[in-house]
Formats: sequence, structure tokens, C-alpha cells
Amino acid sequence: MSMSFDVFPTKNKIPKCDEIIRYSVRLLRDYLKREKIDKDIEISAIEVSDTKEIHINPTNLTLNEKCHTTFNLNDEGEAYVFFHKLTDVDNDFWKEELQENINAQSMKEKINANLEIGYSWSIKRIMGQPAIVSLYYGYLAIAIAVLTDGIIYSDDGAWDYSCFPIEGSNFEEKYLKVEKIKEEMVKDNIEKWLSELKK
Repeated sequence: MSMSFDVFPTKNKIPKCDEIIRYSVRLLRDYLKREKIDKDIEISAIEVSDTKEIHINPTNLTLNEKCHTTFNLNDEGEAYVFFHKLTDVDNDFWKEELQENINAQSMKEKINANLEIGYSWSIKRIMGQPAIVSLYYGYLAIAIAVLTDGIIYSDDGAWDYSCFPIEGSNFEEKYLKVEKIKEEMVKDNIEKWLSELKK
């Protein structure tokens, strides 16, 4: 089982992997410093195809549905980024969200911009990853969203659904802030991950 954040870019800009790493690592380091956790952070990226062919240090985030980009954190665990072309299912999904979700209604222009662009990325972590990866992959989603002026969405329990969709820069202000979380399970998970890192 995995949990994911979906990023819907509103600018047709393919972010470079080194940009994503710099941005996301800065956010994670700042967070760990606030929590008084001293931990080195080293991230490398590879692109993996369906045929298991590996491309080390890819320049850009993948735009190929037959590949995914893996971000390895300290050789302890990994977060994965998958590319998706939008389909009629995505159009129908956003139509429904725009009718029922007040957050989506406030971002109608951005949603329409993404539908014009025609693709998204899913940022995933699998269950059983180390605590540091569980904290990091949200920052990975934020970095991709900020670099593409994108919006973030999740409805699989990765975060409190009530705040989605949300712009990357706004999610940066909320992510991992326990006092701003309504969903008890999410809050409990963060506290558990932090306690593991503080051991």
C-alpha cells in the first residue's frame, strides 16, 4: 500500500531534478532544525523504466508514463514520482470537485490551466519506509508544485483532505505543522515519525 500526493502543474515547465532536490532538502533541513533533530540529508535521483533500465542522475523529472523518478534519501529509503497524462477521467474528477469542493472552486483558473497542460505527477511513498522518508515525500511534492506553479491534491490519507486542492506555496506553510492538522491519524503519524528520529 502506498500513500500519495498528486501535483498538477499550471505552467508547462519541467523541473530539473537538482532544483527539486535543493528545494525539498532545504525545507526538510529547516523542519528538522526546528524540531531539534540533527540528521545529515543526502538525496540522489535515478530514472527507472518499466524494463528496469536505470538512468542515474536524470536532468529532468520524467515525462514518460513508462518510467518513474526515484529519490533516494541517505540510502535509507525512497520516494517515487510517476508521470500521468490526463484523461477524460481526470476531467470528470475536476468537474465533480469544482461542484462540491470549496477549495477547488477558489482555484478554478489553475485547474483549467492544468487541464490545458494535460499531465500530472504522483509522489508516493510505500508503507514501511523509514520515518525520514515519510516526512520528506511531502516536501518533494511541495518542491515540484512550487517549481511548476502547481496545485497539490490527495485523497488517500497522506494528509488532511479538507485542505485540498492547495497551491504548493500554501501547503508549505501547513505541512508537518501539527497544530494546523485536523485529521488525528495524520497527527499521530507525524508524532510517531518524529519520536523515531529523536531516538
